[in-house]
Amino acid sequence: MNSGNYGATEGQNNSQSFEKKDEHLLRSPKVSEKKAGARPVQKIKNFFNRKSQYPTSVFFILGTEFCERFSYYGLRSILVLYLTQWLGMGKNAATAMFHTFSFFAYFSPIFGAVIADSFLGRYRTILYISAVYGLGCTILSLTALPPPEVPGPVIGLLLISLGTGGIKPCVVTFGGDQFTSDQVKLRNTFFSIFYLMINLGSVISTLITPILRADVHCIQDSCYPLAFAVPALLMFISVVIFFAGRHQYKHVPPTGSLFTKVFKCILHGIQMKCKYSKYQEGKNHWLEYAGDKYEMSFIEDVKRLLNVLWLFLPLPIFWALYNQQGSRWTLQAAELDGRMGALGRLKPDQLQALNPLLIILLIPVFEKMVYPLLESCRIPNSQLQRMAAGMTFVTISFCLAGLVQIKIDDLKDTPLSGNAGYTILNAADCPIHIDGTPSPFFSGTIHPLQASPYQLTSAGQKEVSLSCEDQTQSFSVNMEPNKSWRLILTGTNNSLSLRKFEDRRQKSSDGQALVSVADFSHLSHTWYDVHIVPTSNSKARYVNFNISMNNATEFQELEPGDYDVALPAKDHEGHITWKKSGQPFTLGSGGVYTVVLLDTVYGESANVSVIVFMTVQENSLSMFYMVPQYIVITVGEIMFSISGLGFAYAQAPQSMRSVVQAAWLLTTAFGDLIVVIVAEVRLLPNQMSEFFLFAGLLLVDVVIFTIMAAFYKCVKMEDEAVVVNKTADDTGLINSSFNEEMPLQDKD
Repeated sequence: MNSGNYGATEGQNNSQSFEKKDEHLLRSPKVSEKKAGARPVQKIKNFFNRKSQYPTSVFFILGTEFCERFSYYGLRSILVLYLTQWLGMGKNAATAMFHTFSFFAYFSPIFGAVIADSFLGRYRTILYISAVYGLGCTILSLTALPPPEVPGPVIGLLLISLGTGGIKPCVVTFGGDQFTSDQVKLRNTFFSIFYLMINLGSVISTLITPILRADVHCIQDSCYPLAFAVPALLMFISVVIFFAGRHQYKHVPPTGSLFTKVFKCILHGIQMKCKYSKYQEGKNHWLEYAGDKYEMSFIEDVKRLLNVLWLFLPLPIFWALYNQQGSRWTLQAAELDGRMGALGRLKPDQLQALNPLLIILLIPVFEKMVYPLLESCRIPNSQLQRMAAGMTFVTISFCLAGLVQIKIDDLKDTPLSGNAGYTILNAADCPIHIDGTPSPFFSGTIHPLQASPYQLTSAGQKEVSLSCEDQTQSFSVNMEPNKSWRLILTGTNNSLSLRKFEDRRQKSSDGQALVSVADFSHLSHTWYDVHIVPTSNSKARYVNFNISMNNATEFQELEPGDYDVALPAKDHEGHITWKKSGQPFTLGSGGVYTVVLLDTVYGESANVSVIVFMTVQENSLSMFYMVPQYIVITVGEIMFSISGLGFAYAQAPQSMRSVVQAAWLLTTAFGDLIVVIVAEVRLLPNQMSEFFLFAGLLLVDVVIFTIMAAFYKCVKMEDEAVVVNKTADDTGLINSSFNEEMPLQDKD
């Protein structure tokens, strides 16, 4: 019998595949008590209490898995922000790149399984492909150095996707190979610990890597090389740990790929059907035409497999929505306020850690409370019904995401559409009345230190009259189309000035503050440096602005927090020192600011006033608005994934369960492909519409899946000691004759 492509060895643990897309596939309470003899928490405790009973080799495998998952989730958590911020991609292009990477990560396990089962064996496959994986991480880290270029990161991501996908079907299977047939309970506990390593690696890296990205400032206002280097280091540590246990491992030699055999059988059946159907008596099924080459028992198994795969056809839509937590939802979080009071600020890419945390918390709730309650109330909750319910919950989560996006979009500017946008900033020492009626232009009074609302006007020359007390001056302003401008007013009632500088209306893609410095002081008549420095209680870094009198700098990103302006001065020995102005100000997440420097008294350069104008409001919606959609999508994930693989496991023939795992991964891959297509076609005007589009697609998908499930006839598998019927309790996921458990899968 072939070794399992996506599971452990046939007849022993071929169902024990991990794929972090379904990291949470824990057993139901009844199954766990009957087969494992212990609850998951108790099994973890037993693992450490009975260390000497376990093969030494499994500890190397657990260390390998933790480091690899840390590496993968670390780089994945910051990837979409890296693509938008550092490489300068648009949101659609970054989303397409992110999901293309994910597509290959889920498509390549097929090749890893075939290589392991047919050629190299699991040990050498893991070792060699891990080296490719580590090389990809290194390339990604090195190409994050200036200047930002696309080809290098693309090569790195391709190697990483092939690496993580290539070892995905092999690592947990290799761990299962280390146990003998009479070590069922020990093996089951190992899989629980393996699951724990996956989640620990995911949660820790998703929290730490964004800190390395944003809080370490090795290049401008971030440090992507370091943020990618740490996952690369963990990947190399993973290889070292795995190699260090080489003398401890038990090896199962390659015996050929079942996946390849199934594919060839299907292809041969189609060919024979087309070739001989006109000349031979009709057969009950087209696969029976492959009987000249394959035994009928194998053909019957393939027929049962195809019946299960038929129900997999609608599933990619589910994964298309679910996988957007790392792309569209992260970009949505960047438009929200992550402040958590005394705990600091939650970064947009850290919010992803909520999903694995909720999985760990909610799985026991469903196992111990929800499902038993449904059963006691005689409410039907078969696995197919749970899958449909899970898909419905994910539909609801995207509706919630769409509602949050509506609130975000309400705070955004109206598109320019050939017009010009402008904000008038009054840095003068008197109220200024503006008469722009003939133009048309803004008309009204702006008090000192205040700004006008952001407005649109037609492009062209504008005649503006400014009045300060009893003095009136006229100005002509040319408003170029499709741009936004800051019109800064300075001076006194005797001499007013109006200067125009281009504005930035688009917020930072990372929730940072954007700052430009405009200098109208007399500190220097040449270019000089000004520092925006954090106050003593801030952990942010200082940023240097190179400016000259009567000019404004480009916008730079700063971590939200409390700041002051530090100005250059010479001490008695002529050395340059930096002196704070003593006029602190606060920068909020997502805000766009213009810091204006003025002489307190013109001609006395030692006295400088600092005026801060906020031209784009900071993120006023809390990031916690997204918590409900994360809770709902996690509930949907638990109901869908556990029930889906459990159903497929129970319905697929014993010999075909590894192929079912392969097909399950392919549904995830094609879900990513759907997102790539939608992002690249760009038919929808905004993100809100896209969220509701995906929700509508999945709702239709639920209806189709429900109809397909209603006509599906569950197989009665008496020969394998598993009996499942259409309305019975199909939580019986264990093949009692083989003492196997349902597969546990990894989250991504």
